[in-house]
Amino acid sequence: MTVHSPLDAPSGLNSATGEVPTPDAGPVALKASPRFGFPLPFDPVRLLAGVLSRWPWIVIGMLVAGSLGSLVGMRLTHPSFTLSVSLLKRRVPHTVQTSEVGQAYRPVDLNDATLHATLLASEPLDLALRRSANGTDPNRIRTLVEAKQLEGTDIFYITYHSPISAADAVAFSTIWAEEINAYTQRLQQTEAREVRLILQKEVTDLELELSKTNLEILNFSKDKDYLGGEAQVAAALAKLAQIELELETARTTATAKAEQLKNLTAQIHRQSPLELQLRTAKEELANLRATYTDANPLVQAKLQSIEYLGGQIEKLNATGDTDLDSYTGTPLGNQLYLSILTLRNEHLEATSKIQALEKLNATALARIEEFPAIVSSYEAMKEKRDAIRGGLSLMSNRLREAEIFASGAPGYWQVFQAPDPRSIVPSSLLMKPVILGVGGGMLGAGLAVLLTLLFTQRTSRRSILECCAATRAPLLACIPTTRDEDAQAAVEHLWITHLAPRLTPPKRILCWAAALEPADERCLWTMLAAAAHEDTGKSLRIHDLTPDSLWGEAACPPAMEWLVEPPSNVPPSRPIAATFLRAARLPQGETRKFLAPVDFWMAAVTGQREALRRAARLRSLTDAYLPRCDGTIGWTERPANRIRKAADVISGLLAKRFSKLPTP
Repeated sequence: MTVHSPLDAPSGLNSATGEVPTPDAGPVALKASPRFGFPLPFDPVRLLAGVLSRWPWIVIGMLVAGSLGSLVGMRLTHPSFTLSVSLLKRRVPHTVQTSEVGQAYRPVDLNDATLHATLLASEPLDLALRRSANGTDPNRIRTLVEAKQLEGTDIFYITYHSPISAADAVAFSTIWAEEINAYTQRLQQTEAREVRLILQKEVTDLELELSKTNLEILNFSKDKDYLGGEAQVAAALAKLAQIELELETARTTATAKAEQLKNLTAQIHRQSPLELQLRTAKEELANLRATYTDANPLVQAKLQSIEYLGGQIEKLNATGDTDLDSYTGTPLGNQLYLSILTLRNEHLEATSKIQALEKLNATALARIEEFPAIVSSYEAMKEKRDAIRGGLSLMSNRLREAEIFASGAPGYWQVFQAPDPRSIVPSSLLMKPVILGVGGGMLGAGLAVLLTLLFTQRTSRRSILECCAATRAPLLACIPTTRDEDAQAAVEHLWITHLAPRLTPPKRILCWAAALEPADERCLWTMLAAAAHEDTGKSLRIHDLTPDSLWGEAACPPAMEWLVEPPSNVPPSRPIAATFLRAARLPQGETRKFLAPVDFWMAAVTGQREALRRAARLRSLTDAYLPRCDGTIGWTERPANRIRKAADVISGLLAKRFSKLPTP
């Protein structure tokens, strides 16, 4: 081994001189997309292979648990006698209606789910137990019965698993069916009684309200003198017409009497005795003047008499019709005077009748004007009374219907098929042992699988898929530890396909060996140097950024140079095929700057649990100082079991499937 003290820069070396330029410590260039996309931190194929490789454990667990389950089933198995009774859902009757108005009262029509619950109600079960007196524990009875509906029909089945005998199955099933129907009858009766109480209160309230309304109508009729109907209005209108006719007749009569009275008064004025005396005096005066002169005393006396009669006539004319007695004294005057008196009485009678009829007419008109309001109020009260009567009639009919159901409810069930001893099915003595045996076997197998998974996970060996999951980098090479020729072939493939293409142009290549065992790392570098020397005929230079006792007293292979000191450029002592950077931990001090210009770096890990934990734990350091890892070199142990070998092959295929290698 040739060990140099200077530290070359971690860039690719010059092909002629082997010199490495000094790097600049710059920021790390992170990759944009992940290069290993497997989502799980563990390998499910390895776990499955671990379970399958321990199949005898699963078989033993299944047999042991299945045997225990069968024994428990045999202990729990008791003979029973199963009998089913079919019940037909009875529709609530629609014919119980005491009136043609409104909807008849009927108990609530329960749906199928509610009716199914009535089949398993505790009350009929307890009553059936009490009547049958078969000694069954009341706390256990619910485990011995079941109910179900025949799909698409109104038929329900109740099933009783008798632990006693076939006769008990028949007797209990019969009693149970009767108690179920009696239970639903009590439900309907209870509901009807509650409704009956409500309806009774409503009927009482309506009766009181009807009595109150009738009293209001009676008082209204008394106050308004109205008994209802059009006849009373028609009679009032006829009466008004009669009054108006009589009034018109009386007015006509009064007018005629007044006219007659006027004519007779005029005639009686011409029949006054003074007028007759005046005419006689004038005739006598004329006779006297024929004989005497006006100076004659007889003529003077006659003139005075005429003057006196004229004055009396003027006074009589001044008094008018107030004093008709003055016109009497003659036969015609007496007759006219009597006629005038008669006409005055008749005219006064007609005038009085007119006044009376006018008062009656005003009263009749006022009465007729009141009729619209009276009729409206009366009709409103009648409508109110009719509405109350209708409601009372409806509530009374509903009350009678509720009383029918309260006294004799039909229930919701009727027996469709009575218990038949020929339908009794004895229980199987093998069902429980078989079911518990199969269940126990499955449980035992499951527990065995869990144990094998636990043991598989606790083993230190890990697959190549988990190596890549720990580094989050694609697979470059999987190196087995069992056969040297296979390991050398894997390293040669790594050199040819992934490392050699990156030597032209030169790339800065780093190998992170923090999770690789020292012995495995020595083998890796030895085989890598041999592959490089066989390919190029030149030596391989390894620049160790974290010098440690990897080689110890052992010498490096002839085809390798191992540099452990960090001076400036040192020319190689022999032709160099490639220069690699090596780090087993984070470099110290100024040496860390050589991590920045790395172009390609790979993580070498041992396929052991602790090594992968260390790789995952140190990933935060590599993320801080290095770009995203470009590849994973896994050093895994080949198992001896065929199942696990096949699982390793599948894990390798999955690792390649989820790997996205960077372009050289």
